[in-house]
Amino acid sequence: MTSESATTLVHAFVTSRIDYCNIVFAGAPKIITNKLQRVLNSAARVVSGTRKFDSGLRQLMHTELHWLDVPERVKYTLGVITRRYLYGSAPSSCVFRSSLDNCL
Repeated sequence: MTSESATTLVHAFVTSRIDYCNIVFAGAPKIITNKLQRVLNSAARVVSGTRKFDSGLRQLMHTELHWLDVPERVKYTLGVITRRYLYGSAPSSCVFRSSLDNCL
């Protein structure tokens, strides 16, 4: 399997599932997000062809793959949803719409 094929499969099956409703993990204990981080690390190893105990995986994820760690992904998603809401481009079915109305 080529690196490009592995990247496509990882995006289709792994990162899309991690990002789907990851906002639920905002404020979750680190033990929960660590499980997702291990899945993301394994996916990065598949794409990059590195082994489990090779060093530099975190740097590889950030610089070459341009992936955020799970806690940063959750914060980024929360920030995007909040920005969309504040600028009026959030969908009407946004989960946070009613709770944000109470805050404003």
